[in-house]
Parts: sequence; structure tokens; C-alpha cells
Amino acid sequence: MSKKRSSAHTRAQKAGRERDGNICQICGSSDHAEGHHILDYAFSGAADKDNIITLCHDHHQKVHKGLIDIFKF
Repeated sequence: MSKKRSSAHTRAQKAGRERDGNICQICGSSDHAEGHHILDYAFSGAADKDNIITLCHDHHQKVHKGLIDIFKF
């Protein structure tokens, strides 16, 4: 069971996307930019922009499915 994310995490996602210019850090797309927590909240991930990477929706889904390792980027 995952923990509910706080508003601090939502703000961190927004701040991370803004820092990255709302551009996917894998492909450079600006379509459907989403903030992804590098270290998930459920595993004590911090609620700050330094723990966020901006991804397009497609790459975000692939990271969650384990098809892309963001630590290689």
C-alpha cells in the first residue's frame, strides 16, 4: 500500500518541472511534461525539486514499468 503524497510533493514536482523548462530530460519533448520523484516518497524520497526529474508522459510510464532506468541519464 503506497502512502498518500503531500501537497509538498506536488509543489516539488511543479518546481522541478519549472526548473527543467517543462522539458522531458530523456527525449526533449515538452508535450505532457510530468514531474517524477527520483526516490519515491514511499521510500523516504524528499519533497523537494532536487528529487524530481521532468519526463514526458510516455517516458514517465516507461520508468514506472521498469523499462527505463533514469539513473543512466
